[in-house]
Amino acid sequence: MMTTTDLVLDALRSLHGASAWKLESLRSLRHERYYVGKAQETARAVEKLDCEATVYVDSGEGEARTRGECAVKLADGASGAEIGAALSRALVAAAGARNPWFPLAEPSGAGRSLEASGFEALEPGAALEGLRSALYRHDGEGGAAINSLELFLSRKERRVVNSAGVDVSWTSWAGHLEFVVNAGAGHEQVELWTERAFAEPDAEGLAALVRDRLAAVRDRLSAMPTPDCAGLPLVLSGELAGEVYSYFQANLSAQAAYEKRAAFGVGDDTGAPGDGDAIEFTALGALRHAVGGAPYDQDGYPLGELRCVEAGRVKTLIAPLRYARYLGMAPSGALGLFTLAGGRSTAAELRAADHLEVVDFSDFFVNPTGGEFGGEIRLGFLVRDGRRVAVTGGSVTGSMVANRGRLRLSRELGEKARSLSPELCVLPVVSVAAAG
Repeated sequence: MMTTTDLVLDALRSLHGASAWKLESLRSLRHERYYVGKAQETARAVEKLDCEATVYVDSGEGEARTRGECAVKLADGASGAEIGAALSRALVAAAGARNPWFPLAEPSGAGRSLEASGFEALEPGAALEGLRSALYRHDGEGGAAINSLELFLSRKERRVVNSAGVDVSWTSWAGHLEFVVNAGAGHEQVELWTERAFAEPDAEGLAALVRDRLAAVRDRLSAMPTPDCAGLPLVLSGELAGEVYSYFQANLSAQAAYEKRAAFGVGDDTGAPGDGDAIEFTALGALRHAVGGAPYDQDGYPLGELRCVEAGRVKTLIAPLRYARYLGMAPSGALGLFTLAGGRSTAAELRAADHLEVVDFSDFFVNPTGGEFGGEIRLGFLVRDGRRVAVTGGSVTGSMVANRGRLRLSRELGEKARSLSPELCVLPVVSVAAAG
């Protein structure tokens, strides 16, 4: 019996009027566990196939050539007639579009193989039980406990096929968890929410994450309202620091440069003016710990690594095929992960001066275009004159533009969702609103 993928490929190959086409398929088997306290409430497995077909229609000649495109999602189990009708509608839509022409990926043996995840050798049920055990290792310590936990583990099989002859596939693993910890009782009870993505069965790392969050929620229980912090720098660590670093990733994009929304271009100094640490940024297709690593991008273009910023100066941009063509650059593919080199000082040295370190926001954001950042403080630590006090309430706002060239980075690196990067950073130019 033909699979949905086979049916779609047959329909694309016989589609009249298309100049080119591409098929992306993703088959995932997701295992889910839900807990309230320590009790398991739900356990289930869900298998799903996602197919997206893109058809292209070219017009014009030479430099005036254009390429229209339209992508359609096709349900698993769709009949041949349903697939044909969807592709016919996409063909009409693509014929009406007039984008500057760009190429499809062509077959290449240059793609790096994706290093197998440690989950590949484990039975999913046993892997989930090992993760659950690690996550509850410190539960209840000091009167703080896990209120609820959602734990997911997915095996993903991806395939990209196009009319230029590309046919590549690979397997990856994606874990995700969300949990709430609380401390106190009655109207004095407080809680903190946490989520993480992971690609390896790092039981020790997840146990340490929960231990730290249990300590944090105990600190929040006794936190004082955030006072006036005028003039103090902001310290961020872990995933919050990772959100700051993602500003550089977003602005080292050829697409952002083409759309004239990038903060800097090739040749620019990312640190001028200022006396902060120089940026050293390398874009990557894969990091062992990170979800989203791949040997090829969504076009089927092989991924490797690309040194984008050296000694603070932009050397090149992350350029998928389309935007490489538009800007006349060598393509790199859509590199989605990165490394950022450490700075001159240790984390302890950076924390030695007076500062406000926020470890939990109600919602922290970094605007990749304008560079604005901020959030409401759920838990922070005010360090002044050698005294460290837990605080809560109020908010932080600032701008990456104002901090450009002044950012301080720890020498130590840590694993983040999309990077291997300095464990903490110091943003010297911020505004802190005291708790009302």
